[in-house]
Order: sequence, then structure tokens, then C-alpha cells
Amino acid sequence: MTKKFAKTLEEKAEQLAIYPQKQPWDDSIPSMVRREIALTVDQIQRLRERHDEQFHRLLRVECYVDTELMQMEQRQPRYAPYHFPEKDKLKQRLFDIEKERRNLSLKLEEKTQNLETRLLELINKHQQLDI
Repeated sequence: MTKKFAKTLEEKAEQLAIYPQKQPWDDSIPSMVRREIALTVDQIQRLRERHDEQFHRLLRVECYVDTELMQMEQRQPRYAPYHFPEKDKLKQRLFDIEKERRNLSLKLEEKTQNLETRLLELINKHQQLDI
């Protein structure tokens, strides 16, 4: 789904989720579908929040490793041998962080697509029932 369509889908779902109800817990089928829609919207939002937190943690670790690498380069003698195992380890750690970031992005996209598909199915179901 395109981002614009997904955003429109979520906006429509949020409108259905906050639909005023006559009773606190209505047992009608459209109300049940609206509750499922509300749950799915909440799951999408929580998924994004958790992934944002994980991206932020990766960024902090990356900054720490990068700072260590820069400090190490400043301490190296001018005509020192080119190969330093500690430097290589830090560079490898940066590559690992980038790999983790890519994996996290792919997982987020996959999970979000599944939830958006579910949301579309629920909205369609609600539209059919609420005619």
C-alpha cells in the first residue's frame, strides 16, 4: 500500500473507532467490528512507537561507537601501522548496527502491512454491515 493510502485508511479507521456508541459495550455486529478496528489501529500505533524506540537505541549505540572510533583515531600516532584490531572491531560494530537497522525496518514494514491489510478487511466488513 502506498503511504498516502495507508494514512487515509488509518484516518478512516480512527473515525470508525471513535464512532459514538449508545451503550458502553454494544453487542451489535457493527460495534464488534468497530472495536476490532480500534484494536488494530492501536496495534499499529504501538508497533510504530516500539520501533521508534528501538531505532533511537540503535542511534545512541551507533553514536557511542562512532565517538569511540573517532577518539581512537585521534590517539593513533601519525605514522602508526594502518591495521588496528580495535579499530576494525568498532567498524564492524557500525556495520552490524546498520544491518540491525535494515532488519528492523523490514520487520516494521512487514508487520505494518499485515495490520493495514487487516484494517482494510475490517473497514470493508464494517461498510457492508452498516448499510
